[in-house]
Amino acid sequence: MTSSVKHFCTICHDDGIFNRAVTWCTECEVLFCGNCEKSHCKSRLSKNHTIMSAEDYHKLPTFMQKISCQCRDHKKKFELYCSFHACPCCIQCIADDHQKCHDLKPLSDIIKQVKSSASVHLFEKDLKDVKVNLDTARTYLTSRITTNNTQKNKAIEKIRYM
Repeated sequence: MTSSVKHFCTICHDDGIFNRAVTWCTECEVLFCGNCEKSHCKSRLSKNHTIMSAEDYHKLPTFMQKISCQCRDHKKKFELYCSFHACPCCIQCIADDHQKCHDLKPLSDIIKQVKSSASVHLFEKDLKDVKVNLDTARTYLTSRITTNNTQKNKAIEKIRYM
C-alpha cells in the first residue's frame, strides 16, 4: 500500500512551506516534519502525546485515518463515553445533550477495557488467520498463473510448428 503521494508537515504547510512529514501525532491529528516534531515533543502540553511514523500512519486503512479524537460538532476533544447512547462525548456535548445521562465514564477507561478485552484478542487472532489464508491463496493463484502462462506458451509453440 505504498503511495507515491508526498505528505507534508501540517504546520509548515499552513505557512506555505512544503517540508516532508515524518511523524503523525495521534492526539493533535497533525503531521510533523523533523523540526516541528522536536518542538511538539518538547512542549509541556504535548510531550506525552503518542507519535507514530508518517509512513505507518499512511499504511492505515482510510477509515482508520478518518477516526478523530475531536467532536465534529464542537471541535473539542472527546473526554467521556455515554454508555446509554453508546457514543464518545466532549464537554460541550455533555452540557447540550447528556445532562440526564448517568452512566458517563472517562473515555480513557473505556479504551483500556476494550484493548484488554478477550474479544479484541480473538479479533486480532482472527485477522491474523485471515491474512495467512489470503497469503496462501495469493501464492497459489500466482503459481497457477505461472503454470497457465507456461502451458499457453508451449501450446503456441506447438501450433507454430504444425
